Amino acid sequence: MLKAMLLVTALGGGGDYTAEMPSMEECLDARIVIAEQDATLKTICIPMADETAKMQEFFDLFMDMVNQIKAGEREYMPPNTESMRVW
Repeated sequence: MLKAMLLVTALGGGGDYTAEMPSMEECLDARIVIAEQDATLKTICIPMADETAKMQEFFDLFMDMVNQIKAGEREYMPPNTESMRVW
C-alpha cells in the first residue's frame, strides 16, 4: 500500500498544511471533502515512500555484504585451520 502526504495550500498567504495519510485512496477522498468545504483551497496528494521498505532494503544490502565477506574468508582460509574458526 502506498502512503501519501496531503498538502493543502490557501491562496492569499493563509499558509500550508500537510498531513500524512495511510493510503493514496484516503488522501484523494480527503481532497474531495476539503474542496467541498472551501473551493479556494488547493490540495495535492504526494506519494510517500514506506520507511519500513527502506529499512528492509538497507538491512538486505548489509547482509549481502556480510555474506560476501564470509564467503571471501572461506575461500582464502589456509588448509588445516578449520578448527580455529570462532563462528
